[in-house]
Amino acid sequence: MSDASEQIPGGRATGSTGPVSPTRCPAVKLRPASYLILGMVGLGARSGYAIKAAADQSTQFFWPMSLAQVYPELARLQSAGLLRREEDPRGARERHSYALTDAGEQALADWLRSAQNEPTQFRDEGVLRLFFADALQPADQIALLRRMRERAAAVAAITREEILPSAEALEQAGTRCPALIARLRADTHAYVERWLARAETELR
Repeated sequence: MSDASEQIPGGRATGSTGPVSPTRCPAVKLRPASYLILGMVGLGARSGYAIKAAADQSTQFFWPMSLAQVYPELARLQSAGLLRREEDPRGARERHSYALTDAGEQALADWLRSAQNEPTQFRDEGVLRLFFADALQPADQIALLRRMRERAAAVAAITREEILPSAEALEQAGTRCPALIARLRADTHAYVERWLARAETELR
């Protein structure tokens, strides 16, 4: 979906982020990925692996993050005083877990309350192909639409069968918003599937 936006040092953000008071946290460049990690730690994902796994089951739909982004960002946020790293060994293997500091909690809360928003961006390679699909023969255009429709149907099904149950378990425990987003994901891809089916019919 959206690309990451940049932040301005000193606490004021651009993109979908909002102002962070410089009196409450260090002057550090906070990006959407920064807030994603702070939020995941706040929800209980305490390791880099757990953060990536949680993102794959939730925010990947609208804000993808690679594992290669997670660990450098964790180190950056720790250095800025927004996260606290703790030893969490597993047998002989060295491991660490992370927790929000008071400054990290405040930075996340300030961002959540911010009214600043960039226009919604939509990134999908299939849609980009469809935009240029007049270069194809009609049969190839229909095949492209069919592949896109099947993909949308598969994502909607996976969301309902695998992602939504976990989000609804959180909802039962009092954390409601991940389930709202899981339903948005399922409903969005179901709508896209119907729209592509109509477009396929029109081209036929």
